[in-house]
Amino acid sequence: MKTLRRRWFGRGAWCAGGLIVLALLQTPGRPEESPRVAAASGEAARPGQGSVSHPRYRTQATAAAASPHDRPVMQAPLAEASASDQAMTGGEAGFDPYPRPSALQLSEDNLAVEAADADENLVRMAQVPSVQPPPSVQPPPVAEQPPPSVQPPPAFETYAAALRGPEDPEILRLMDENRQEVARRTAAETSSGAEAATRATHDTGDLLDKSQSSLGVRTQKRTPISNDPRVRGYHVGQIITQADGAYWFPARQDLDTMLSKIDSGIVRDVIALKGPYSARYGPGFAFLDIETVGTPRYQNGFEWHGRTGLTFQTNGEQWYGRQTIWGGSGDWGFRVGAGFRSGSDYFTGENDFIPSSYKARDLDTAFGVDLSDDSRVEVGYLRLDQTDTEYPGQVFDIDFLVTDGFSFSYELENQHYFDRLLVETWYNRTRFEGSAQRTAKHVQIPALNPPRQTFPPGILGFVGLTDVDEMSTGFRVATTWGEPACPQLTFGVDLRYIEQELNELDVFGPPVGTGALANFPIPRSHWSNPGLFVEHTMPVSDRFRVSSGARVDWVSTDIEGETLGRTSADLHTTLGADDFDQDFGLWAAFITAQYDLADAWTLHGGFGHAERAPTLTELYAVDPFLAILQQGFTQVRGNPNLHAERLWQVDLGLRGEYERFRTGLNGFYAWVIDYITYGARNADLDSAGVSNGLAVNFVNTDLATLSGAELYGEYDLLSFLTPFAILSYVEGRDHRRGDRPAALNVIGGSDEEPLPGIFPLESRLGLRLHEPAKQPHWGVELSARVVEDQDRVASSLLEQETPGFTIWDLRTYWQAREGLLLVAGVENFTDKNYQEHLDLRTGNGVFRPGINFYFGFEVTY
Repeated sequence: MKTLRRRWFGRGAWCAGGLIVLALLQTPGRPEESPRVAAASGEAARPGQGSVSHPRYRTQATAAAASPHDRPVMQAPLAEASASDQAMTGGEAGFDPYPRPSALQLSEDNLAVEAADADENLVRMAQVPSVQPPPSVQPPPVAEQPPPSVQPPPAFETYAAALRGPEDPEILRLMDENRQEVARRTAAETSSGAEAATRATHDTGDLLDKSQSSLGVRTQKRTPISNDPRVRGYHVGQIITQADGAYWFPARQDLDTMLSKIDSGIVRDVIALKGPYSARYGPGFAFLDIETVGTPRYQNGFEWHGRTGLTFQTNGEQWYGRQTIWGGSGDWGFRVGAGFRSGSDYFTGENDFIPSSYKARDLDTAFGVDLSDDSRVEVGYLRLDQTDTEYPGQVFDIDFLVTDGFSFSYELENQHYFDRLLVETWYNRTRFEGSAQRTAKHVQIPALNPPRQTFPPGILGFVGLTDVDEMSTGFRVATTWGEPACPQLTFGVDLRYIEQELNELDVFGPPVGTGALANFPIPRSHWSNPGLFVEHTMPVSDRFRVSSGARVDWVSTDIEGETLGRTSADLHTTLGADDFDQDFGLWAAFITAQYDLADAWTLHGGFGHAERAPTLTELYAVDPFLAILQQGFTQVRGNPNLHAERLWQVDLGLRGEYERFRTGLNGFYAWVIDYITYGARNADLDSAGVSNGLAVNFVNTDLATLSGAELYGEYDLLSFLTPFAILSYVEGRDHRRGDRPAALNVIGGSDEEPLPGIFPLESRLGLRLHEPAKQPHWGVELSARVVEDQDRVASSLLEQETPGFTIWDLRTYWQAREGLLLVAGVENFTDKNYQEHLDLRTGNGVFRPGINFYFGFEVTY
């Protein structure tokens, strides 16, 4: 095995080192912006801009240039041409190397522009009849005619932002202007999907965890392809996740996540809003807004393009391949993509293998059509198939999982009575089956084996099967008055509806059990949430901007029908409730503000209140094994009598941006009334010899607080060298633990203790070596992730302290030529053996991967 490791390490080191030392090839210059757009953005007018657009990506530059009825044109973020480009093309940097119009046509263009400045009627007189096309094919006036399309859709060309830090203006510049205002609010961070390739990420959760643009966002790594997000300590139920307007929710809280459905390879950008500072998403404390790559438009007729990518990671022999085809014409476009991932067990820094194999296939499609200059429709479909997916440290693995997701949006703009109408609807369904019978599972968690088994010795004689079916559907209708960057009012109505059913069929052998089969379910139940919302943005002055909003919601939940192996009387007795039908009235409000203290400094702050209803798991779970606490072996019981959580949060921050120095500091404090946490009901499993086994109930605690800060800074020491530093910290406390009844406090502890599942202080330090250009073709990043000890633990829930560690990574990318991207790197190159604080302690425990080389390519054509 060590020989095999050395072989892969040698190959990985050769590829990573080779990419760093390769000399730069000559790269073609950037196709330039049209004179009209360049003038609007303050840049000199340059010829040769490719004509590619998409209505969803209306950027600031195009918005400034376009009239109310113009279709926006997005500029592709390609790097500026190097000196070698100038020599090759014989012109200035950025000169288009593609075929140019003839000299006669250029003369006609200049004549037409000059005539337009004097008198519009003279433009038509200035045309030369001998070279005019027949009337039936006559193009628009020359001054407005788009040049030939030579670039793929801009949504795919975002590599220039691939290794940058927080508050990167390039990410915001490429974003749909209707989302830019949210991305600039207090406590908002934006990550680019371009980092998926350069950081070798799996699902969207992995993208957020590795991105340096997502301060305060971490994930619990359940498998390489399933990452459960934490936003400043907020978790499932408190975080609302949407992708292309569709609401996503995990089918089972430990074997499925909010983000595992969305492959990072199809993501355009992600907004992480780390507080209750939006009303449009629903009743939550934090929000993740994912935008996938859209459908293109080509103004000069039908075109199609493609992209082929392949990445390999040595630790776990993980392969990722993706093929995408996109195309369209002036008023319609499409995108079709398919991806495949596979991996085997990875090894730790101590050369111990962790059972974590997986196979995943996904299909994503989108089709868009412009019904008119002011209206358009977008339809999307996503499918995910997972098989043979091992979850280390958890009782169950997934045998198969299938997700189908449908989304539809209709947009209408520039109407007499409103400026924008957006209608979105969706339908998502996930179903899967799992088991606890794999050999590797019983080796890692010996307690699952029968006591008479000689190796490894067991206790429970456990046999388990689970099946889950979850569906989410709903709609959102929002009407807006006002243009972006102007006073704007949005009013809307929405609905989220969830149905969920979980069966867990378990057998416990003697002496712990009788060997009889029993179901520990979440009965089929529903969660219905209609709501109304309003948001208002106001640029009070050139320096002062305010955003505010409010919403009201009604949440209704209930158990439906019969439950396998359980009578209604059983459920009432176990859950301790006379009535399962629960209703919650909720409201939320917020205000954020930004004030430019000087040209380079901005002061920003926010204050908000939000409420959220319990999830179906928190209400109706009947003792299934859910690995939602660090100790892992956790039987969870719901509580139909839970109250809704009520949050008050305040944020204050300062941001500075100079030509060579960028920095920011943000602090927050949150009070949560009736915070939903866990009360230890019994430790019978632990008493029977199952280490850390615990049975818990969901309970409200009267008061909990969350507080912390984020800090970042980067300085262009040289034109090609940028040191950077990032820090994030969260502390959560349960201030009323001692007020709970003794039946839910069976393990001793203080009246006040830390909340469970909170990440420790973390910093990232490093250097970026890059091409000395605004949008470099190549980059090298050396970084250290320094994580402090976590000694603030919930002792009453058997949470253990975690020692600190430092992990070193090296990442490189090279845009070798137009349409060819090469990436390589090595993660944890010191081969550190370590555990994250949220890694499960079940059985032999879960440790993170040791050294991991990766390399790959993407070819666009």
